[in-house]
Amino acid sequence: MLDAGAPEASGRSSAEFQTVQLQEDFQHPFSIWQSAEHTGDKLSRKPVGYFKSDFSFSGPEVVISNVQGQVIEGFGGAFTESSAAVYKKLSNDQRDQFIEDYFSVNGLGYTLGRTHINSCDFSISSYSFDDHDGDVGLTMFDTSLEHDKEELLPLIWAAQYMIRAQGSGRELKMLASPWSPPAWMKDQSWNPGAPVMDHSGKPCLKHGMEQVWANYIAKWIQSYRAHGVPIWGMTVQNEPLNNASWEACLMSSKEEADFVANHLGPVIRELVPDVQIFIYDHNKDQVANYALDVLANSVAGQYVAGVAYHWYSGDGWDQLDRLQAELKRTDLKLLASEATWEAYRWRKGTVLSQGDWDFGQGYAHDIIGDLNRGAVGWLDWNLILDEKDGPNHVNNVCDAAIQVDLSKKEVYKHPQYYYIGHFSKFIHPGSVHLDSEVLRSGAVKVGPRPYGTCTGDDGLEATAARQPDGQVVLNCSPNDVVPKLKDGLGRLMGALRCPVFKLKYADLAAQLKIPANGIQTYIFQEVTDV
Repeated sequence: MLDAGAPEASGRSSAEFQTVQLQEDFQHPFSIWQSAEHTGDKLSRKPVGYFKSDFSFSGPEVVISNVQGQVIEGFGGAFTESSAAVYKKLSNDQRDQFIEDYFSVNGLGYTLGRTHINSCDFSISSYSFDDHDGDVGLTMFDTSLEHDKEELLPLIWAAQYMIRAQGSGRELKMLASPWSPPAWMKDQSWNPGAPVMDHSGKPCLKHGMEQVWANYIAKWIQSYRAHGVPIWGMTVQNEPLNNASWEACLMSSKEEADFVANHLGPVIRELVPDVQIFIYDHNKDQVANYALDVLANSVAGQYVAGVAYHWYSGDGWDQLDRLQAELKRTDLKLLASEATWEAYRWRKGTVLSQGDWDFGQGYAHDIIGDLNRGAVGWLDWNLILDEKDGPNHVNNVCDAAIQVDLSKKEVYKHPQYYYIGHFSKFIHPGSVHLDSEVLRSGAVKVGPRPYGTCTGDDGLEATAARQPDGQVVLNCSPNDVVPKLKDGLGRLMGALRCPVFKLKYADLAAQLKIPANGIQTYIFQEVTDV
């Protein structure tokens, strides 16, 4: 409320003062993008909002600072053989649209990818590129990659072409992960019958095969590069603590440290020195213990660029916080390398054409938490699957952000697609994470929960970043229950399950509202004089 004497005291008429005040209040516009379960919005652009001078507010308040954190590498998904097989069965128009939807700046703008060295559970069957027992010199290694040239490489090439066509030096950064060495390299004493890539003995590798396996990985990377796919990074072993029913290779933290220090690190540095090595690549509940153990080996540490992790044990924020606090190196990158929803987690009544909205919300919850704890990127699992949530040669079926009903020849986007887009579409590679805080968020302390759980106990969540061109991106996501605010409007909006909150940046602020079970992205010009 303005004092009645203010216009005259300033020498302006009342009308002039109002005009100037409006100009001051509305000179900082911001764009808004929204997805919400109950509004029909799916990455929909909403009317422009405007900042004004800061004001007092009693409800949730998102405060963005200019304190910089990690540089963002990007967002993306996994190029599995299963995804490639489904992609190949699409019509030409559907394939073109699929590539546009994921890798164009008009789509999700993906720039990260992950693929498997040899087969994985989401392969049609187990395979390697050298099945010749005893070929320790790898003279029979198939450098032509005949198996992957059938389906997997064409999918990667199509994505790579689309990303490069966007200009501005955009590239597909590929992360490679081994699930299992060829069966003949593995200790099969637990399995006296025919050797297999599935499961793992303890130890995984036969004695004396450590250098052979390291050389194999380097040769695979060189072969992929020879086929026009530069590998940006690699993980030492997918899920090294999981003796899975599919391709697996157990490695304790000590074994991984020794392998990196004495075998993998030296050969990668010699033959493909620009490839970044990420350790661990398993669930967050053990990320701190495992990574710190590996890095305690100073020789291994000199080859390590970062720590990769999965989401299947739940939030794990305490573990990421501990890892950040105890790391003695500030240059190590944290990378969320895999998340997906196993198909059994579908809510009753969910249909393939629509998917489960909780899945999108769970992704946003995880992405926000990871970015706020130093993650440089976030990778979804399979890019596309069929109506049976596969194919998968061990029936370990999952949901995907895009699925297709091959019998109906229809392609569907699931809620995860739109939720990931609120990050990947706007937080471009080279963006810098900014510290933010949600005051009076309504969150309450929760114990261990299944992965992807996101409820009203989490309150209003947010993360922020500065794009390379100076624009600030804010992502906010509320959950299915929201705190009631103290004022009458707040009580009304709470009843409508649509929280009102304040966004504060520098000396500017805006009062906003966001639907429950929804997410919003705000984009505005940075303020540097703070």
